Amino acid sequence: MLQPQEVIVAKLLPTIRARLAKELLRTYKMKQIEVARAMGITQAAVSHYNTQSRGVDHDMLRRFPEIKAFVDSLAGSIAHGMSMSQQISTINDFCANLMQTARFCDYHKSLGDIDPTCTACFQAPPKP
Repeated sequence: MLQPQEVIVAKLLPTIRARLAKELLRTYKMKQIEVARAMGITQAAVSHYNTQSRGVDHDMLRRFPEIKAFVDSLAGSIAHGMSMSQQISTINDFCANLMQTARFCDYHKSLGDIDPTCTACFQAPPKP
């Protein structure tokens, strides 16, 4: 059984990072080493994200289309000098807000043997 936070770490963050790296490379014409420095990851990770050998969870993108708009906006901010601490805060807020939705709850339940009436994350019904 995965905890909701593990879903964020295993599925959402790699999807965000992969899309972000590709956006910075393609739209903003940054070099892999520049993307790595800006994102606080290795150049090798940027290369893997660019070749799609790791990162994107297509089911996550399908279920959460707001990821694309978030990444597009974040890439622009990073390309224009957003600090690492601002990036961390922005991504953390996005993930926290996504976790509080019924769609995230449904996605989490789809990944394992979790009781369909689970209320572990929400004592009251989650946001739509």
